[in-house]
Amino acid sequence: MGMVGILVLALSLVSASHMSAGEEIMTPPFSVCDPIFEYFPNCLEFLVGDPKISMPSAKCCEHMMLLNTLANYGVGPKAICWCIEIMVKGMQPPLVPSRIQDLPRMCYITLSFPISDSMDCSK
Repeated sequence: MGMVGILVLALSLVSASHMSAGEEIMTPPFSVCDPIFEYFPNCLEFLVGDPKISMPSAKCCEHMMLLNTLANYGVGPKAICWCIEIMVKGMQPPLVPSRIQDLPRMCYITLSFPISDSMDCSK
């Protein structure tokens, strides 16, 4: 099973584990998340504080720009937030807040969607 297949399976399990019996949750379909699931993982090594990674990769920054475009002209910031939220909830190691703050500056962009160590896109 490829990396994308494993990620989709893990995300399915995470999203199912966040629902109580009989609870209905309004979320975008996974097809909306496909580009986010493809682009965002390129920044995870940096965002989780891997000591060998002191700067986001060029691919990470390029993909953050693509996600910004999707936030502004495509699926919108709330959908991107939701997709990232289901990707990082319960993830070990967790995202490092200082790395999240450094990412836009190091990639020379202003993010059009939220990223945090405790994502909650319902707010």
